[in-house]
Amino acid sequence: MITIERKLGVSDAAQTVNQFAKSIQEYNNQTVTFSDHSLVDQLIDTFSEASVHGWDGEGSIGVELETLQVTRELVESLPTEYRTPEISAEPDGHVELIWRVNSRRILSVSIDSTGLMHWAALIGQEDPRGTCSFEGQTPPTLLYWLGRVCGQ
Repeated sequence: MITIERKLGVSDAAQTVNQFAKSIQEYNNQTVTFSDHSLVDQLIDTFSEASVHGWDGEGSIGVELETLQVTRELVESLPTEYRTPEISAEPDGHVELIWRVNSRRILSVSIDSTGLMHWAALIGQEDPRGTCSFEGQTPPTLLYWLGRVCGQ
């Protein structure tokens, strides 16, 4: 397999992103089943945009590499019938995952570096919320709400 090395800059943050991208590519080369490049791209973009304190101009906390790794593991643990969520950084240093079917069917999950997840859903008039933990396998709570939101 031919790989093209893409350098994103020379700053410390850019070097960290390059290292993260390289580790993802190495993992990608070792497994046949991991083929969702949009996940990798979103994680790299999230880290690039939000890896330093104050990235939002409001005193936000930078997203740590560990948080992105836990996020990747969580998304990869999902059954294949669920599409990759939209991924973005939050001011508290967590990563947000959003599955949006339409304006009344949304699931938002905020995950930290320990795997603690705070979630909120909007399903018609319902707006349930809760907390669960990712410990290497997709939590049943998350699967239930994904099924309700995404119709699986």
